[in-house]
Amino acid sequence: MSEAIVIVIMYLAAKLALDVLQIQTVRTAIIDKQSADLMGLCKDDQEKSRQYNISKLKLSIFRNIIYVIWMLYLLFGGFVIDLNIYLEEYELSKYFHNIFLILLVFLFVHISMIPLSYFSTFVIEEQYGFNTSTKKLFLVDNLISIIIVSTVVTIISSIFFYIVSFKEIWWLLMALTIFSLIIISVYVYPTYISPIFNKFVNLSDENIKNEIEELSYQTKFSIKNLYVMDKSKRTKHPNAYFTGFKNNRRIVFYDTLIDLLSPKEIKAVLAHEIGHYKHNHIVKSLVLSTIVIFIGMFFLSILINDSSYLRLLNLPFNESSQLIALIFTYQIISFFIDPVFSIFSRMNEYEADNFASKQVDKEYLISSLVKLYKSNLTFLIPNKLYAIFYFSHPTVLERIYNLRGNNNGT
Repeated sequence: MSEAIVIVIMYLAAKLALDVLQIQTVRTAIIDKQSADLMGLCKDDQEKSRQYNISKLKLSIFRNIIYVIWMLYLLFGGFVIDLNIYLEEYELSKYFHNIFLILLVFLFVHISMIPLSYFSTFVIEEQYGFNTSTKKLFLVDNLISIIIVSTVVTIISSIFFYIVSFKEIWWLLMALTIFSLIIISVYVYPTYISPIFNKFVNLSDENIKNEIEELSYQTKFSIKNLYVMDKSKRTKHPNAYFTGFKNNRRIVFYDTLIDLLSPKEIKAVLAHEIGHYKHNHIVKSLVLSTIVIFIGMFFLSILINDSSYLRLLNLPFNESSQLIALIFTYQIISFFIDPVFSIFSRMNEYEADNFASKQVDKEYLISSLVKLYKSNLTFLIPNKLYAIFYFSHPTVLERIYNLRGNNNGT
């Protein structure tokens, strides 16, 4: 058991060290005059950005500590074992015993983290003028999320409980299951899940539509599913995203972004999103994730099939404990391989920017980036090690320098 506790402590120490390094960088980094002028940042803007990011990082430290404490309590504190003994008193069928054990552990962890989410929304985000949500909406969102995630957990757990009996190949079957669920979610989430939380309407602004029609013809990219999402009922943070395949693909703008950018800047952002599609970034990311899932599941199965590993985690040897051990182990390992995905994602962002710079005046893309980063209070200079782990996008300065160095734009 002691070896597993050491690993958990090392995992926590790594996460805390990254947050502390980022806090130190945010607190002490000096933004040169050229960068400040480029972003239109005065001293007050810089200080506000510093304080906002430090506040979020301090909450991240607290969240990580609380989460790891729960992890230690669930496993090494004997909570799962006690819960397992408690459920045995009800003489449930093997299936329901395992399902209830998984769901109770999930609910325990999920609900215990809600107060931190509340603090983030109604204290930090409120303090810096971003929050537009209400306490009622926050409660409804969390209730719906619990129902949806509990349903997904039940489905995945049920599949796992069945296939784990095939000791030699369950890892392959589980990897295929996860891959299938990812594909299904690409089609199901935008159409059925996301509209539960937000309202999506077709873009109606004629000036923006004219710019978009020109871009659609220029890029030979049919733009039918272009939506505006009412994100402003929860936050003032602006953003846009691209999702889906083929006929299911859609580009979504937050209404906060529509209010922030000019039609030509929105066209530039859209060109960037089209760049992701033209370079097959969703497919490439899916392929990379699939490779990692299959390889990871194979090696994890070696541990999960070993009763001594479950004893090391202080878990009883049953299907629900095997799944808990699988999730626990994958979570720790994935943290240390996340930089691979972050590097890949940042490369994709550069490609999408370069594509956009060939379709529109790059200065509109640059001005949109400046507005987005500035409105989100993003700090310009991150700690390099922190960025390797957590930054899926290059910094705004890196993106601007890349665009200014790209001679293919107009």
